[in-house]
Amino acid sequence: MNEGNQLSHMYRNHQEKLFELIRMPDVTEEAVRQTLHYMCEVVADMLHVDTVSIWHFDETDASIHCQVAYSKEHGPSEPTLTILREDAPDYFDALRTNRILRIEDVRTHEWVKDLYQQYFIEGQRVQSMLDAPIYANSRVKGVICCETFAPRQWTFIEELMVSTLSDFIAILYLRLDRHVTDERMAQLAYTDEQTGLMNLNGFVERVDALREQTPHQLGSLIYIRADEFRSVETAIGIRRADEIVIELGNRLRQVVDSTLLARVSQSGFVLWTPYGDRIKVKGYADLICEAVTSEPFAVEELDVILTMSAFISIEDKARSTLELMDTARITANERHVQRGGIAFYEEEMSEKATARLTLEMNLRKGLAMNEFTLYYQPKMDAATGKLNGFEGLMRWVHPKQGLIPPLDFISLAESTGVIIALEEWALAEACRQLKTWHDAGRMYHLALNLSARHFLSDGVVDKLALIVKEMGVCPTYLTFEITESVGMENQQHVIDRFIAFREQGFSISIDDFGTGFSAFVYLKHYPIHEIKIDRQFIQVTENDPTGNVIVQTIIELARGLELKTVCEGIETPEQLDTLRSLGCDEMQGYYFSRPLPIDELETWIEDYETTNDDLPR
Repeated sequence: MNEGNQLSHMYRNHQEKLFELIRMPDVTEEAVRQTLHYMCEVVADMLHVDTVSIWHFDETDASIHCQVAYSKEHGPSEPTLTILREDAPDYFDALRTNRILRIEDVRTHEWVKDLYQQYFIEGQRVQSMLDAPIYANSRVKGVICCETFAPRQWTFIEELMVSTLSDFIAILYLRLDRHVTDERMAQLAYTDEQTGLMNLNGFVERVDALREQTPHQLGSLIYIRADEFRSVETAIGIRRADEIVIELGNRLRQVVDSTLLARVSQSGFVLWTPYGDRIKVKGYADLICEAVTSEPFAVEELDVILTMSAFISIEDKARSTLELMDTARITANERHVQRGGIAFYEEEMSEKATARLTLEMNLRKGLAMNEFTLYYQPKMDAATGKLNGFEGLMRWVHPKQGLIPPLDFISLAESTGVIIALEEWALAEACRQLKTWHDAGRMYHLALNLSARHFLSDGVVDKLALIVKEMGVCPTYLTFEITESVGMENQQHVIDRFIAFREQGFSISIDDFGTGFSAFVYLKHYPIHEIKIDRQFIQVTENDPTGNVIVQTIIELARGLELKTVCEGIETPEQLDTLRSLGCDEMQGYYFSRPLPIDELETWIEDYETTNDDLPR
């Protein structure tokens, strides 16, 4: 066999071996590193060169570092060599623009004459070199560098062989990149980045497998959540709240098996336990919540104190893990659970959740289908009995369920945000009726409820002012009743919003006054027009002197601040007489009339103004 045939045979053998390597089933960084070592040795053998090295660009292409090397004298190595682009701009540009870099004298070639002494594997001994850039994913990922200690005239076959080997390396790089991408995608799919715990996908897969292994044993799923965490996030900011979440995850790791723990919401974690007994799992949940929150969470200069609640679903073999998670979340949505509480899922909770969802869907549909109407309750001048105006109250006339009272849909409308659209509709409807009265010379005033969510929303003042303007109504005849919960928000923001309403001509009334812990803050700091004393104080005025004192104090304080007082819930003549004697300005309640639809209201108005002599004029 002549030398050419020997070379060809050796090349084919090496090629077959390389094909096997690049088809390896498990492409890992270590496997690629071992293969690159082998390739360096193969190239040195096939091309009869003294050293072979493989270099890799960083992500920014600002530097290139040696991954592996092979020397006939010293064998394989992994030298710590790095070349910066700023030290070899011509060489870096040449790697980008040439398929092969053939250099017969490194001492004089412009690409490398300033590099070989410091950066080449064998330094000053190198005479000639043959480099082949490694292209992968449409960019130069690295270079395979062949060096000789004797001057060398490179042949076309040698150039072809080294470029072909660079293509083999490129395939490995592509497979490794894909492997890294797949691993990253799997990590993203199954891991919560913030805490490093499993996410819901990873949790479900892990627990599904565990439940299959224990078909005759009951476990339980615990959903653990920091109480009122959204308020904490609002108070301290997202970044510091995230630090607390990370610490929550770390503390949970210390008390539970982290392989069965996942983060599934902002401050919510889910845990699988082997306990199917209610007493045991409740004790375990208590222990977890206490251990995690026993110490404050130090965030910069703050010590944040949290409580956690646990919502437990005992395993039901008929339910999937994801369905068990749903039942735990349904339990968490139950309103009766207190801060730091423990609650178990009960079957009727799903029925209530389904009914709530159905109601929400019907709510949105009802608004679109014009199923809502306004009822009006009269408001009377306490001193004279004159009809001053009305409070407009929403009612839902469902095509199948009939009249749905506000208690059954207002809270749902507020939690879903539908309340904003509902209240805008109510204002337009009220203005339409108010204009009809005003055009007829009946200058009634009208009050409407405005939810805290709507009141604090962006652009609410301008939007409501535009509705009133388009309906052709003077805003001074309109009052918006705001609940005391608004006072829990940022005070300056609330004050600015009150001022904006006043500048548009609207009046602001504080509804259910006296029920909140900060009630008197309104009187001192907020630019409001009236207070509406809660019915619970009105109902005790008949037989409880203390109730009279409270109402009288509120009325006198309001009068001193030039605020109007409205008493709602008047049901008896005795209440009427008492409140009139205490100096109340305006009254409403069933003693005068229940809320009425407009056609019944018009009849009531006519009867009252012509025949009603119960009250002094």
